[in-house]
Amino acid sequence: MLTRASIRLRRAVRFWQFVEPTSRAVSGAEGLRLAIGLGELPLVRQATFSLWDSVAAMQQYAYRDARHREVIQLTRREGWYSEELFARFRVLGSSGTVDGRDPLGDNIS
Repeated sequence: MLTRASIRLRRAVRFWQFVEPTSRAVSGAEGLRLAIGLGELPLVRQATFSLWDSVAAMQQYAYRDARHREVIQLTRREGWYSEELFARFRVLGSSGTVDGRDPLGDNIS
């Protein structure tokens, strides 16, 4: 999963109030193999890259975790983003490690 958003400058402080609790929630999500936050321009252009066991596991977190669901609702209601992208990809192969481990191992499904 790849997400990217340009955060409206006037909404940046409000957005950042929710980053840490949301990061904590995703780190414990069932089926998550890897989650990395990236910043193109510090504070206002953010992206995430995550690997999941399945689409169902990703959707369970995205739409059923109370903290993440709240952030989705706030994002819409308060207009945090001037642009956004949410894209899913199928992993065809991998090589290398992250923090010394292969997040996919031999299981690519």
